[in-house]
Amino acid sequence: MVVTIITCLGLAGTVTSAALAVRRARSGQGSISPYAIAWGIAFALLQAFIAIWSGIGLVQDDLLSALVLNIILTGCATAAFNREQLASRLQDLTSPTGRFPHPLVLSIAFMLLASTAATLGLELSSNHDLTWMYPLCLLLEFGLIAGVLTGLFLVLQRRGAASAALALILYIIGVAEYFVITFKSMPITPGDLSALSTAAAVAGTGYTYTLSAFCLYALACAAIAMVLAMLAGTLRPAPEARSRKGLIINLLVGLLLIGGVGAHVTLIDYYHTLGITIYTWRPLESYYRQGFLPAFISGAQTINPPKPDDYSVDAAEALIDEYARAYDEQNATNENRAAAEAQFDEEEPTVIAIMNETFADLSIYQQMHADYTGPEFFKSLSDCLQRGKLYVSAYGGGTANTEYEFLTGNSMSNLGTGVYPYTIYNLMDAENLAGQFKDLGYDTVAMHPNHATNWNRENVYEDFGFDDFLAIEDFQDAETLRGMVTDRATYDKILELLDTNNNPQFIFDVTMQNHSGYNTGLIPVDKRVELSIDGMSDSEINEYVSLIKESDEALRYFIRQLERLDRKVVVVFFGDHQPFFPSRFNDLWFTDEDEATHQERLWQTDYLIWANYDVAGNDQTSETVDLSTNYLGSALMNVIGAPLSDYQKSLISLREALPAINTTGFEDADGRWYLSSVTDAGGNATLEEAVQARSDYATMQYYEMFYDGKNIYTTRYQSAANETDPNLAPGTTKIQ
Repeated sequence: MVVTIITCLGLAGTVTSAALAVRRARSGQGSISPYAIAWGIAFALLQAFIAIWSGIGLVQDDLLSALVLNIILTGCATAAFNREQLASRLQDLTSPTGRFPHPLVLSIAFMLLASTAATLGLELSSNHDLTWMYPLCLLLEFGLIAGVLTGLFLVLQRRGAASAALALILYIIGVAEYFVITFKSMPITPGDLSALSTAAAVAGTGYTYTLSAFCLYALACAAIAMVLAMLAGTLRPAPEARSRKGLIINLLVGLLLIGGVGAHVTLIDYYHTLGITIYTWRPLESYYRQGFLPAFISGAQTINPPKPDDYSVDAAEALIDEYARAYDEQNATNENRAAAEAQFDEEEPTVIAIMNETFADLSIYQQMHADYTGPEFFKSLSDCLQRGKLYVSAYGGGTANTEYEFLTGNSMSNLGTGVYPYTIYNLMDAENLAGQFKDLGYDTVAMHPNHATNWNRENVYEDFGFDDFLAIEDFQDAETLRGMVTDRATYDKILELLDTNNNPQFIFDVTMQNHSGYNTGLIPVDKRVELSIDGMSDSEINEYVSLIKESDEALRYFIRQLERLDRKVVVVFFGDHQPFFPSRFNDLWFTDEDEATHQERLWQTDYLIWANYDVAGNDQTSETVDLSTNYLGSALMNVIGAPLSDYQKSLISLREALPAINTTGFEDADGRWYLSSVTDAGGNATLEEAVQARSDYATMQYYEMFYDGKNIYTTRYQSAANETDPNLAPGTTKIQ
């Protein structure tokens, strides 16, 4: 009740100051205008709100913040009720004979100070330690706020009310950010705007909106911004001193300021030009370090999907039909495909897709200068249907994007960097492998031994058509390594599903064992691999390659179990991305090569497609076919004889001119890599075909994802923050 008592006393002081101001006006010792009363009432209402809110127990009982807030609010209200007296003194100060005859300069100074206070009013509720912010980002946020506040002040002919209202709105946004972080450990993101009605519907359900001490400090800053805007308005020229020229100048300069902010926000790429990026796994850190507005703007720019030039639904449909028809014509007399189709229809083999966490063969880096040969069993499998390099759109993290590409056939190259479709876009109608197998009568199961909320999988998997999603709760007694459920434990779970269900199944296993970081020191001695890299030992690399050896042995175990199984099973196994550290070896050891080839080495893993039975039309000699993740799903369906959608047929046809593509670059039919920025073929016919294929792909993918461009964004958000550690509750790990 401390805050309530102090606020009531402060409110009493505000009422007293109002009464004194009215008494002086009636006695002729001063004056009080309706504007002064309105300003004063605004501050009094803020005090009354805090008194009521704290009275019902919804304000943190903190003495210092209550004192600071009420001293400032009562002071601001007193200044407002005595607005005319203050205006007279300021006008004397800035008159031609005054000590500072520059009223416009002083009013702009007031607005800049108001912008500083408004910035603090926005940030302090949720971002308590501004020393953690990058100074340039804090300066940018101040500049954005100052531009709009000052622009409004000038457009309205040096009146401060609109600027004061905006300062209060910024404070309210800051408090909303605080509550969202409190409830979800996640900041407000641009995508949240598409679900405001849903948010409003559930806002009163099960939540307690308690203002913290920092919310009170932020309100004090907002009040200071408001009173400074009021004081700036008192320096407005008297009616007889105003001119048409002054009105036009104010209007033009104000519009230029607001327009400049608008141009800055819309024309400057915050992600690539300013380096303001959202760490999507832990976006809260990005907001703390870069500020609410810069981070929010960067996110808003990033999530807006690029719409192909001259896009139309009819043209996109015609393009898909054209590419699908090319596939049909090419395979009309393909006896191998026909035999595989007939076999698939009759046998209905179970299909198991394993996306193995951070599984990569680091021997591609000159054997790590340590005679490292990579995962031995994986590389030794000689009876695969198909295998090869897999070019991915993730490096060091971003698992969800690799699985998105695999399941849907869509490429992150058409969406840009910093985008995570699972958390942003409406995927309810997205074509995907789970839905495709479900339509074929298969039982569909996804499994990931971590929290179902991570990357919004709880909603996306349901939208995709998975019948069941086995998350960490389904692996309570499973074997672990470094606290993570092992690969072998997930394979045992798959074997259990096969043993208890004779129906054909599509099982998607996203493993967890090899997740970073790699400095835990928790690898048992008998499982450790020690590399001597140019005579040096690196504990992180040793832990990583030890984990890869365990994954390799688990895969050996799983394949051997499937070989003895009396049912037909297909396995597609692939890594989602490399770990975070190979870039330094790539730069150190590969110095004389083109940039595209150099970069793509980092953005590749490996894959294989294997079956425990003789697939008709395939020699099963581990034919090497390098491709990118977006093509892997259609390649799987094609090689095992499964039915293909028109979009999958289009992707197979597209590979002739564009064999691989990811966010970093693309490959042409001659096997040459180019960076994504390359759009001019320069007379190179093969490159020209690849560039045209990229354009066609972008159009077809936009159609598949967004159709007519309406209802793009998801309305089904993850219910808790991402959490790497499956042994902790979602959102437990806090930003340091």
